[in-house]
Amino acid sequence: MSDAIASNPPSMTDPAQPMPTAPLRPARLWPAWLLCLMMLVAMVLTVTPSIANRPRFFLMMGAPFLLGLVFSLWVLLFSRLRWKERLLLAVAGLASPAIAGMLAVHEDALRTAMFIYGIPMAMFLTTTGLAAWNSSTLRARKTAVLILLGWLSFALVRNNGFIGDYRPELVWRWSPVHEQTLPPLPASTAVETAETSAATTSTAEQTPAEWPQYRGPAGDGTAFGGPDSLDWTAQKPEIIWQIDVGPAWSSFAFSHGRLLTQEQRGDAEYISCYSADSGQLLWSHADTARFVEVVSGAGPRSTPAVQGGRVFAVGGRGLFSCLSETDGKVLWQHDFVAEYDASIPMWGFSGSPIVVDNLVILFTGGAGDKGLAAFDSTSGALVWSLVSAGMNYTTPRPLTLAGQRCLLFGDSTGLRGIEPGTGKVLFQHKPAGWETAPMVDIQQLSPDSLLVALGDGVGMQRLDATVTDGNWTFKARWSSKRLRPSFNDSVIHEGAIYGFNQAVFSCIDAETGERRWQGGRYGFGQAVLLPESDCILVAAENGDAVLLKTGSSLQELGRIPLLNDKTWNHPIVVGNKAYLRNGRTAVCLDLTGKPQQTAAR
Repeated sequence: MSDAIASNPPSMTDPAQPMPTAPLRPARLWPAWLLCLMMLVAMVLTVTPSIANRPRFFLMMGAPFLLGLVFSLWVLLFSRLRWKERLLLAVAGLASPAIAGMLAVHEDALRTAMFIYGIPMAMFLTTTGLAAWNSSTLRARKTAVLILLGWLSFALVRNNGFIGDYRPELVWRWSPVHEQTLPPLPASTAVETAETSAATTSTAEQTPAEWPQYRGPAGDGTAFGGPDSLDWTAQKPEIIWQIDVGPAWSSFAFSHGRLLTQEQRGDAEYISCYSADSGQLLWSHADTARFVEVVSGAGPRSTPAVQGGRVFAVGGRGLFSCLSETDGKVLWQHDFVAEYDASIPMWGFSGSPIVVDNLVILFTGGAGDKGLAAFDSTSGALVWSLVSAGMNYTTPRPLTLAGQRCLLFGDSTGLRGIEPGTGKVLFQHKPAGWETAPMVDIQQLSPDSLLVALGDGVGMQRLDATVTDGNWTFKARWSSKRLRPSFNDSVIHEGAIYGFNQAVFSCIDAETGERRWQGGRYGFGQAVLLPESDCILVAAENGDAVLLKTGSSLQELGRIPLLNDKTWNHPIVVGNKAYLRNGRTAVCLDLTGKPQQTAAR
C-alpha cells in the first residue's frame, strides 16, 4: 500500500514555484494599419480643391466618427490583446479626450477641431505604440500613456475658427486674441472732419451714395469709374491708411466720404462710420448683442445700405436698425426674433438690406408670412411681407428681367420673382439640382437670363426667362460644375464669368458654361470687377490683394500681402481707391500707387 502510494504521489502545486502564465500573443495589427491608411486618404481628400464643400464637410466629420468606431471595435474584439489590455486602452481612449477637454481652451471651435484631428491622431498613436512595444508585457500601459500625451497636446492650442474648406485655424493657446485687445468704440459720438463736414443731412439726401449697398450700386460687384489702366508690376499700389477693426464679415458701404460697416467688440455689436480719407472714426452705435458660431466666429455678417441720409443695417442676431448717416442717431429699430418669432440662421443673419425706391427689403426669417419683408425707409413701418422657406444667407436682387421690373429672391423652394412695391409674387421656379439655404446671390447675364448657384459648392446654371400673357417660363441653357462657389459671388465681363471654383479662381464662358481657364489659388476669397481697366481685384482668403487681367487666360498683374488673416469680406472700389477689411484690419489702398523703381543697369 505504501509502495503504491509512493509510486503514485498526489499531484500538488509547489508554492515555491511561480504560476505559469499564458504566452504573450502579438497583437493583430494589420486591420489597424488599414484603418489608419483609410483615415489618411480621407484627410487628404478633405484638402483636395476638387472636392465640393458639402462632401468635404461630411468627409471631415464622418470619417473620424465611422473609422474611429470601427477602430474601437477592432481594439475590443479583434486585436488579440489580453482583456486587461483591451479594457485599459478603451478607458484611455475615453478618459484622454475628457481630460484634454477640461484642460483645453473652452470653446466649441476647439472641441470640433479635437474631434476632427484627435480621433485620427489617437488611432495612429495606438497602432504605432502597439507595434513598437508588441513584445513587451507593458505594451498597453505605454500605449495608453502615449494616447494621453497626444490628446493633451490640444491643451496647447486654441481654434480661431475655420477657413473656407472647413479646416480649423489652430494657433498657440497664448497667442493674443485680437478682439480682446480692442477698446470699446465711443458710443454714438459724431466727429466731423474737414473732408466730411460738408456732407450734411440735406446733401446726403440729395446726392446718391457712391457704393450704397452690398456689392455696389448695381449689386453685381462692378466698380464703374475706376482707373483706366492698372498694372501692379509697373505701378505698385500704395496703402493710404490702415486701422484695427472688430470681427465681422460685413464689408463697406461708401457715402459722402464715409465708410459704413459693422463690427463686434465684446458683448457690443457696432454699426460704425469711418472717414474714407483718413480711417478716423466719425461715429459709432452700439447694441448689446453678440452672435458667434463654430466655423465663422463672432460678429455681424451683413453689409449696411445707405440712402437718403439713412443707414440700414442688420446684426447677426436679427436686430435691424436705421440710423442717421451724419451722426449715427437711431431713427428706428426692429428685432426680428422678438417681433416676428424669427429663428436665428445657423450662420447668423447674413443677407444685407437693399433699398428699392422708398422700401428697405431684407430676409427677416420670421414665422408665418414674416420671412421676407419690406419696410418704409422713413418710418420703419412694415409695408409687406412674405413666407420664406428655410434659412437664407443672400441679399434680394432688384433687376429688370424679360422687360419686367422684379425682385429676385431664393430659398429652399427655389427662385421667386416679386413685385418690389407690393410684394406680389410674379413667378416661382425651382431649377433642377437646386439645394436649400442659398448662399450666393443671383446674377443677371442678359436682359432675359439669370445666373444662379445651385448650392454650396454644387455648380452654376444659366436660366433663360420668357413671359407670355403674364405667365413666366424658364429654361436651363446650361448647368456647369466648372464654377462651384460656396459663399463667393461671381463677376461678369464681356461674355465671361469670373469666380471661385471652390478654392481656385476660374473663368467660364457665359454662353456655354465651358471652362476658359482655371488656376488662381486664392482660397475662398471675394472679387470686384474694374471694367474700365479690364481688371479684377481679388481679396484672397489669406488677406492678399491680387490684381488680375480679364481675358482668355489667367494673367496676374500683381499680388501684395495686405490683411494677413482670414478674409471673406467683399472689397469695394470707389474711384482709384479700394477699401478692404476682414475681422482684424481695414485698409485703404490707392490702386494706381507709385511707379516701380527700375534697377540701374
